[in-house]
Amino acid sequence: MSKKAKLKARALRRAQKVARKDAQRRQYEAWKLSGQNTKSRRVKLRKQRATPLRSADHSTGPCGNIGCKRCNPAPYNLLSPRELASR
Repeated sequence: MSKKAKLKARALRRAQKVARKDAQRRQYEAWKLSGQNTKSRRVKLRKQRATPLRSADHSTGPCGNIGCKRCNPAPYNLLSPRELASR
């Protein structure tokens, strides 16, 4: 393969990569404007700020954690792993 062909192939690959990245950037901007990108860090942080954290003392009711000993007193939550394995 000649040097001219290698340079041409390299330039073509670079142009394709730039075009692909530009298309992705435009797609992400469109998702951002429409609010469809629900898995982005920005959206997750916004949701985390909007939903208040539940208190640790359970003053507002069940915390919703299936592993909580107080809210879900099942044997697998109350027993230690060693005692649970011996059963």
